[in-house]
Amino acid sequence: MAATDVKRARRWFWALTATAILATGRLYYGLQSAPGPATGILVLGSSLMLAASVVQAARILAALTAPPRLRLLPRRAAGGQSAAGSHHRRSARRLSRSHPSKEG
Repeated sequence: MAATDVKRARRWFWALTATAILATGRLYYGLQSAPGPATGILVLGSSLMLAASVVQAARILAALTAPPRLRLLPRRAAGGQSAAGSHHRRSARRLSRSHPSKEG
């Protein structure tokens, strides 16, 4: 990740954390209120906002704290084709040969 990407991710993480805290307060207020249609809408909206912000903040936190990814496949093989593509073609040929035809 570039330095600007990390700064942007951290900024979004803290904004989503603040949103989750505010949504928790609204949910608590809605659960304490008298039952009614407006209360149901308040509880629904605040719980959806809480769930969405917590999930997104968790995804950002996981990306920020994860170790750097290893590069498992080379970028391009010697003929301009990707190594993964040639493997898939060989597997497809092998698979097509392993099934006998239904003729005759």
